[in-house]
Amino acid sequence: MPCLPCLTDRPPKHSSHHHHHQSSWRRMISYFLGREDRGGDSRKAPLTSALPAYQPVFGSAGTMTSQPHERTSHHATFRLRCAERSTPGMDCNYPVKLVVFDFDETISMVTFMAKDTDTPAERRILREINFETPWVEGDRLDKLRQLFQAIRKGQDGRQRALTILTKNSNKNGITGVLQLLSDADLDIYFDAIWIMPAKPGQHSGVYQDGGKWKFFDPPMGKVPQTKADVLFHVANHPKDWFPQMKNRNADAKRLQKLLTNLKMEGVVLVDDQRFNFQSEHHQILRYCKVARYDAEYRCVGLQKDMGGIGAHNDADYETLRRFVEDPWMCKENLQVRCSARALPPDQEKQPVKLVVFDFDETLTLATFMPKDQGCATKIGWTPNDASTPEWTLQDLVDFNFETPFASGSRVRRLQQVFKALIDMSNQCRVLAILTRNDSGAVAVLNLLKAARLDQFFAVIWNMQTRPDLPNGAYQVNGTWSTFVTPVAEVYDHKADVLADVANRPQAWFPQLTKCTHHKGYASGLGSLRPLAPENIVLVDDERANFRTDADRSAARVMRYCKVARYDENYRDCGLLNQMGGLGAHSEADYTTLVNFVEQPWNFPYEPSPGLVTAADEHLSAGHTREVENDDLRIRRPRVRAGMPSWLAMSG
Repeated sequence: MPCLPCLTDRPPKHSSHHHHHQSSWRRMISYFLGREDRGGDSRKAPLTSALPAYQPVFGSAGTMTSQPHERTSHHATFRLRCAERSTPGMDCNYPVKLVVFDFDETISMVTFMAKDTDTPAERRILREINFETPWVEGDRLDKLRQLFQAIRKGQDGRQRALTILTKNSNKNGITGVLQLLSDADLDIYFDAIWIMPAKPGQHSGVYQDGGKWKFFDPPMGKVPQTKADVLFHVANHPKDWFPQMKNRNADAKRLQKLLTNLKMEGVVLVDDQRFNFQSEHHQILRYCKVARYDAEYRCVGLQKDMGGIGAHNDADYETLRRFVEDPWMCKENLQVRCSARALPPDQEKQPVKLVVFDFDETLTLATFMPKDQGCATKIGWTPNDASTPEWTLQDLVDFNFETPFASGSRVRRLQQVFKALIDMSNQCRVLAILTRNDSGAVAVLNLLKAARLDQFFAVIWNMQTRPDLPNGAYQVNGTWSTFVTPVAEVYDHKADVLADVANRPQAWFPQLTKCTHHKGYASGLGSLRPLAPENIVLVDDERANFRTDADRSAARVMRYCKVARYDENYRDCGLLNQMGGLGAHSEADYTTLVNFVEQPWNFPYEPSPGLVTAADEHLSAGHTREVENDDLRIRRPRVRAGMPSWLAMSG
């Protein structure tokens, strides 16, 4: 089935064929709706009752690939990434007052425009195609409504204005966009909608006043046609973009209070197009980048550059809400950030006994797992044991652990840091790995062995359980054995797992019950009895792992280090998204981590400016306002380009 060209923020590459594309995709939608278009006659047929299968398609550069070496760390599922830029003179404490959404592939997942002759049933089908996701359970539209309402009035009582700024090129202009929003019951949450560029004979703006939508013409023609320039003008001339501010009703007073003397720091842009966050003249200081992906979508075939908040992960909604409330918690940098939550004075200087590392994109930059089954089942497996040549040992280490973005050997620096963490100040700390890896604990162990990093860890816990693979491994005097962890007995979140580790370490460290006669017990493991949450540090690239999402649990990681995420062209793999890796870009990461583990109380958690008092920080969790954010998205598979080096060298 041919692809449906969707009306996105990008101009058509072949504008001379634009009319053909329009009619082509309408015929395809008509087919999906169960009708044939024959000239001006439409024969109605029963609407489809079931949606066809769908399958995401991933590649190193957004295309399908059959290359043999694939990235296996995909658990940061296509989620949006939020960031606050650091620029000279920026008022970092300035609250967000205006949230601007792109429409195509941001609010919508794909955009197919409604037709005047569509029946109500056909509009319902079209609404599902545009807005409802087949990859996540539940009603996405309902989740969007809750999100928009939560942003309009935050948990702290602060109000915000919501608008849409789109480059949708449909022939009906802003009327067509408003119609799709209205059909989805989303229009009521927005104060204005702007479309760019302005078209002759069509309004380029519509605003809501007293529950009614009214057309107007904002000064679109006076501004360079980039979103950064438009929003700079909005911040400096809000009344030109919000005509209702000139009235005297409640809506006008709300917007006058919010937008008068608005700064660019008070604007957040949510968009799926990275280039919309800056222009030659201006930058969006606070932004959320919605994930893009290609997918076989419902019955319409392969769709490229799809998007949509929450299309693949419900965490998008909370991530965006938290960012709008506390944007200063998401600084745009490529260094590790360590934080210690406030503790009562008598617990504040409790030492760190256990340092727990995530594996994918924390120890690795990006995870490339061998396909050979032996890697996942046989401790000590090496590429030489593979039934089919796939990797050299050096390539396996380089692609997973070594960084091309900084000088020197990252593996050697990791070895030095791990040794320092264990031995410094005679604390005899214990290092562990808590991962969520589809290939199992043994596969993770074998990658660590390849880089000679396994010797520093006492245990590996894998939260991704499979009946055919062990989900735990532990070391005694250099010998590794597998075991079954109690992860199935705990809520599926790292904060809850670590809370359980603190409560009953003997269930997570088999050495504590089986190996008390070994020297390893006395030189570190013995210190885990007793163990409290403040004795544990988690090093992870996913911020969502630092606090549980369970309603019935209050589990929080009290001391943690957030490893930076980034998108980058990597070796011969092309552009990879959501890469990570401690020290991947900055030598300072290693020193920061060591200093934090030694004295975590010198790295206090940064509260929301002006919202949490010093007294609040010493109250219980119910009295402390804490807002954190994540920047997760599905990681595209790690795919090497061309033939592997072993094949190239073989002649």
